[in-house]
Amino acid sequence: MKAAVLYDKEKMTITEVDSPSALYPITIKIAACGICISDIKAFQQGLSYYITPPAILGHEYVGIIKHLPEEIKEFKLGDRVAIVHAINCGYCHYCQQGYFELCENKQRASNGGFAELVGLKLNNYHLALIKLPDSLSWEESIFLEPLACCISSLEKCNIEFGDTVLIIGAGVMGQLLQQLCMIRGAARILVSEIFPFRRNIAYQMGAMVVDPNKEDLSKIVKQITKGYGVDLIIDTVFHQNIINEGLEMIKKQGTLFLFASAPEENKHFLVNSDLIHYQQIKILGSSAYQPIHFRKALNIILEKRIQVKPLITGARPLSQIKEAFLEYNNPEHLKIIIKM
Repeated sequence: MKAAVLYDKEKMTITEVDSPSALYPITIKIAACGICISDIKAFQQGLSYYITPPAILGHEYVGIIKHLPEEIKEFKLGDRVAIVHAINCGYCHYCQQGYFELCENKQRASNGGFAELVGLKLNNYHLALIKLPDSLSWEESIFLEPLACCISSLEKCNIEFGDTVLIIGAGVMGQLLQQLCMIRGAARILVSEIFPFRRNIAYQMGAMVVDPNKEDLSKIVKQITKGYGVDLIIDTVFHQNIINEGLEMIKKQGTLFLFASAPEENKHFLVNSDLIHYQQIKILGSSAYQPIHFRKALNIILEKRIQVKPLITGARPLSQIKEAFLEYNNPEHLKIIIKM
């Protein structure tokens, strides 16, 4: 089968690789796979927290069941499915406490989704396969994985009705988080974004928007909160100055949520501990999701509680994946999809 294999820093090649072996008796023909910022980071750095080359990237993928053992009755050949890419073991210390996203034995359910086929092991399919209704397009379906990450994060934030939320960065995840905050009852959502294209989409989705290069974000926060500060800041852009500025705009007992991962060379940052000690500001973080979050994401998209189509800004065939990776950082792109 054909697959996009990452061999080293910015070295990705479409090549013939072996189809899934007999150890992976469930075979899915990939229809589409979304490009995630973590794929871009792996491409640019030649590795990632989860990936060591040579490797097939891609974890936002959907497709059709091509091969299925007879003993499986819940699915059938031809079913449209999404794949939960990160599978927890269920028995380690963290799984026993219900923290499945922190599983000590977490595995990729299959090879990456930038390939014609993926294979699943028989013992994984209960967690890994999500049946998709015909009414949901492939393009919408690839948002189950990023939306699951956002749902997992916001469940930790304890948003209450009437809260004021500041989201820093209006990339794909910022846009999804914004819409989820609205569902959870936030009264006002302020989005800080330097690029007009992304600001405009956030505005159309119902947010107040600010260009931090031209406007005083701190002053605006004080005005709309009568000097108290916001209840929650979700930071999708990891930078020391942004974090410090954000901490100064949070009300007492408010929360700073670090959604973005740090650059490899800059994982440490300094904070004013008085804000944590005296003002009781909380700093939280999260990564990945639990399998249940995929099912929650599916329900939210099916009921049209959020919009994902406006976030799709490009689609390319597998043969043009490197071009898609190179254009991903264009600020007028949000979600680019690779279609098989």
